[in-house]
Amino acid sequence: MNQQHTSSFKHWRPALAVLAVAALAACGGGGGSDDDVAAGDTGVFASGVIHGFGSVVVNGVRYDDSSAVVRTEGGEAAASDDLRLGMVVDIEAQAASTATAATATSIVVRSEVEGPVTALDAAAGTLTVLGQAVTVNAATVWEDARLSTLAVGDIVEVHGLRDADGVIVASRIDREDGDEDDYDLRGTVAAADAAAGTLRIGALDISWGGAWPAALAAGSTVRVTLATAPAAGGAWPALSLRVLDTSAGATDGVRAELEGLVTAYTSAASFRVAGVAVDASGLAGLPAGLAAGVRVEVEGVFAGGTLRATKVEIEHDADRGDDDGLEISAAIEALDATAKTLVLRGVTVDWSGARFEDGSAAQLAVGTRIEVQGVLGADGSTLVAAEVDFER
Repeated sequence: MNQQHTSSFKHWRPALAVLAVAALAACGGGGGSDDDVAAGDTGVFASGVIHGFGSVVVNGVRYDDSSAVVRTEGGEAAASDDLRLGMVVDIEAQAASTATAATATSIVVRSEVEGPVTALDAAAGTLTVLGQAVTVNAATVWEDARLSTLAVGDIVEVHGLRDADGVIVASRIDREDGDEDDYDLRGTVAAADAAAGTLRIGALDISWGGAWPAALAAGSTVRVTLATAPAAGGAWPALSLRVLDTSAGATDGVRAELEGLVTAYTSAASFRVAGVAVDASGLAGLPAGLAAGVRVEVEGVFAGGTLRATKVEIEHDADRGDDDGLEISAAIEALDATAKTLVLRGVTVDWSGARFEDGSAAQLAVGTRIEVQGVLGADGSTLVAAEVDFER
């Protein structure tokens, strides 16, 4: 698979945004204290946006993916090289060797929606895909498109996190080639009618002619595979439908971290992150500004399906796995010394303003292994390097 075929990353496993490592990179504002990796940890489960490679970097933790099984939720085999910046991944790993390192055994990617664009507003940074509202920002990674170059009818795949209103805050958007046999959608059911065989996700009406799952009701999280055109009545026929178990991974005693948007807010001591209940009543000094839609990281231990928080931190758009944002460690695949760009793991890197460690720009060459730290460029696809380190 290459970057032109990321649409094969469909049918993802239901994900709980959990990381069973208790100390990660610092974020903006928080309550609680840092913890060391527990001596009794037997494994790690993580979910979040990919912010780097070499090892896969998610929420500041490096996961060695050299021996990991990479797959789709439907069981389609993939490879580590198919992973891209901005994708949302679920990772199962061995017990963490340090607070910021572990060895991945399984990596699964999920996206929120793949289908046609039906509306867009480049000035507002919004679009609609299969009835799902999507918002983009400076952290959104783009492949073969920008919001300004999209048009109604284009087929896109959107990775990201849903906010309290069900809006997808896009971490990555890929433009597809338009020859898909079906479309995909993952979301919370707003309304369901078992007798009529209909349901609604966002603003999309869906018809389902199969057996009605007992667990399917308003509030359920589902993944549906859809026909590529609506039926005569306007509803989109579902070719397959599955109710997702969003409590998977919430095992009592698991040391965990949630990373995502607050999807429901009762108080600073009681809220939900990515649909998971958080009890922060045992913490003093919770950060100001907690509210529905705020992006947070929460550390704690699961008990009775609730995460008993030991730390709550608010993330900001600029926060990434490291202080400099994105990072990639790999061999140089292509080099343009005149333009001062190179390619690492399929990503174009602009090193024109970078500082160099353990080497100089003159030593850059195809095949040389380097580590680059930087931020996403204004084009949404280039990594603008702040530092280039030569690996020895």
